[in-house]
Amino acid sequence: MKPTTNPPRWADQLLSWFCAPHLLEEVQGDLYERFQRRVRVFGVETARRQYVWEVLSFIKPFAIKRKSNQTTSPFIFSHDMIKNYLKIAIRNLQRQRLYAVINVLGLAVGLACCLTIYLFIKDELRYDTFHEKADRTYRLRNDRISEGRVNHMARSAPAYGPAMNAHIPEVEKTFRVFSFNDPLVVYNNNRFKQTGFILADSTIFDILTLPLVRGNKEEVLKGQGSLVISESMAERYFGKEDPINKILTVDGGLKMRITGVMKDMPRHSHLELNAIGSFSTLRDIISDHARLENWGWQQMFTYVLLTQGADPAKVTDKITDMVKRYANPDQRDDAYRTSLQPLKDIYLHSAELEYDIARKGNIRYVYAFAIVALFTLLIACFNFMNLSTARSMQRAKEVGLRKSIGAQRSQLVGQFLGESMVLTALAMVLAIGLTAAVLPVLNNWAGKELSLLEALSPMLLLQILGAMLVVGLLAGVYPAFFLSAFQPIKVLKGTIESKAQGGYGLRKTLVVVQFAVSTALIIGAGVVYYQLNYVQQKNLGFNKEQLVIMPFQTDEMKRDYKSIKQELLQNPNIESATACYGLPGGIFAGDGVRLPGQDKEVGISMFLIDPDYIPTLGMEMVAGRNLSDQYGTDAEEAFILNETAVKSLGWGSPEQALGKEMLWPKWVPSNPADTLKRGKVIGVVKDFHYKSLHQKIEPLVLHVHEPANYTMVARVRPEKMSAALDFLKTKWETRAPEFPFEYEILDQQFAKFYESEQIFKKLFLLFTSLSVFIACLGLLGLATFMAQQRTKEIGIRKVMGASVPGIVLLLSKDFLKLILIGIIIASPLAWYFMNQWLQSFSYRIDVQWWMFALAGLLVVGVALLTVSFQSIKAALMNPIQSLRSE
Repeated sequence: MKPTTNPPRWADQLLSWFCAPHLLEEVQGDLYERFQRRVRVFGVETARRQYVWEVLSFIKPFAIKRKSNQTTSPFIFSHDMIKNYLKIAIRNLQRQRLYAVINVLGLAVGLACCLTIYLFIKDELRYDTFHEKADRTYRLRNDRISEGRVNHMARSAPAYGPAMNAHIPEVEKTFRVFSFNDPLVVYNNNRFKQTGFILADSTIFDILTLPLVRGNKEEVLKGQGSLVISESMAERYFGKEDPINKILTVDGGLKMRITGVMKDMPRHSHLELNAIGSFSTLRDIISDHARLENWGWQQMFTYVLLTQGADPAKVTDKITDMVKRYANPDQRDDAYRTSLQPLKDIYLHSAELEYDIARKGNIRYVYAFAIVALFTLLIACFNFMNLSTARSMQRAKEVGLRKSIGAQRSQLVGQFLGESMVLTALAMVLAIGLTAAVLPVLNNWAGKELSLLEALSPMLLLQILGAMLVVGLLAGVYPAFFLSAFQPIKVLKGTIESKAQGGYGLRKTLVVVQFAVSTALIIGAGVVYYQLNYVQQKNLGFNKEQLVIMPFQTDEMKRDYKSIKQELLQNPNIESATACYGLPGGIFAGDGVRLPGQDKEVGISMFLIDPDYIPTLGMEMVAGRNLSDQYGTDAEEAFILNETAVKSLGWGSPEQALGKEMLWPKWVPSNPADTLKRGKVIGVVKDFHYKSLHQKIEPLVLHVHEPANYTMVARVRPEKMSAALDFLKTKWETRAPEFPFEYEILDQQFAKFYESEQIFKKLFLLFTSLSVFIACLGLLGLATFMAQQRTKEIGIRKVMGASVPGIVLLLSKDFLKLILIGIIIASPLAWYFMNQWLQSFSYRIDVQWWMFALAGLLVVGVALLTVSFQSIKAALMNPIQSLRSE
């Protein structure tokens, strides 16, 4: 009997029992096609045997289940099913420990970075949010315009507050602040330099939320010399005593009576407030009371509470009109441009403001850290996607077999997303531990008090859970849909390479993105590092090293400064000394001078010095001469300008400026009938930086005015600093035994300009290093997988004579191509954004090509080291073992 050319019916029946209906036609059609080809080539009997063998191979791995007992609903996930998915996920993690560790560690580091930065940013955004009326409270900001220059200031004149109350209906209340410079406060034997000491109008308690524990807010600041102190300050000075009506001595002579006690100011306040004295107390400090009512003495900070629904822009316009109408002539031609700064913006949006007493952050650094956090997390998610799609071939048969017995794609997606969630949950637990470990370091660097335990509120826990779900979905969604799309018949035929190639293309793209981001961060970190080094090492036009600054503690010391200076110079450890008001990096006068024939003052910075100032600070004269005691008229008739002032006044060269006449309205005239200091320019000093390098050098005049001298500066021999300080301490305590010895080192004072940049540098370098670590961790996983996939190929190549370096190059070159593409993409982006950051410095480095080359070499070197570790290991394997491996 002639055999039939159809396959056995019983085999078709068996196939229909185990294959899902929606797949049966496709599977059967493919088996029939191959059966017909084999009939033509090998004959009917051989083709039938092969057909039966393929059917049995297809159904062999499954336990016998009737088709009628299988669910076909794509969205039914029972408790048992979820439990089963969990078991499978755990078994897969145990079977692939290396990939599990890489995925969990990469995600954990990425999540830890995000959580740490999140806590940092959340802390930065909390400043001044505790004030109940914060949404309608503002501070005046003044931009001083002079000779085409603009100085951004937070200070304003005392006349602004009362004038706004009287003339602008939208202004509900105002208060003014005058800040003491950490005065010495004495009570019996307790004497401390007290920070956060201000004078303010009584309305401060109506505008800011400052709860009183003793006293009535309507009464506590009404009397001249009245004072409200914080609870911690009360305990510091009085212990358990009742502080009310106690008298404190401030700055050696001012007596102030305590009328109230307030709760300690929350840490998240731009103002440090430990003591608030009545504003009228200024009449005991300022001899010229008319200054307390004028529009030109820019020494106050003015706060404004607007009425409900008031438009700040319209109020700003009214303030401008008010100044033009009521201010003195110096302010009528837009010498000051006033605007309103929201209370909640003061901390993060005041980096460019001069002469400010506010604590300051920087909103640009907040944005930068947020971007770093996002990029770091994306790199970690890309690692997960890369490794999951790379291992797709190992799970292809699992997917095919599951689908052939009726598993829907949605169920497979759920399984793979479940595995992603398990990994993410493990990573989140580890990330919380890493964050708790790194917070003390961050607190030390940034001067913060972040605590994970304090931050763990129900809301934060919900946010962490939400982040975990989002990251789990983000990291697992593509691998889930990629793996669940495999067709069982193609798995059976071994023809899923085309699909895998698509995954390979995605992997290449993700590697490029990872290393583009890492390279951009490295370039950015390098630019930050070199700029801050430039700031610290730049020639400032004077020698800031070994200069000790000591304030005069009493009026007698100020008057007797010449004899004190002579006593200091007798010590061999002190090279020179000078008395002054005005130092680079510190306080100096912002004043004005007049030129002959002109009534209008020219705004100019001013240092009041003695003849030894310029040599003590190591400055250089470019024309004329220095001040000298040998010229009896220098104290009353001589001025020295910097080079910028010569240009600003239109006097051409430094030599041409010599002999030019200038007039200065004296602060404290010795003769009331002669209020002007009339003199000539006797010298020009080379420009030096007396502000931070964020700002350009501005016009400066230096001259003698002895009543203003408030500090002594001594240059100490480098190797004798300790001995010199002991001598200076003894000398100061002899002159003013009731005061503690205080001093500062000038270079440390100057370094305060860049504290926020130094914090930014440290944190930016830390998070950049972690992002590179995560990228290399993923690269290690991919290199390990690729080496395993090519084990037999490596064995054959070694048998054919390939060298170890050749095999290492073969395994590394594909990754290097991708990394080089990432570097090319990152370079222009990094150049643009770092140039934007550098614009905040008036004196800055140029972004050079070698910075990009160095960053690229670093990235390539680290990547090569990562890939070569696994490549060398694979290349050194015994070829016999390689050829036997499966």
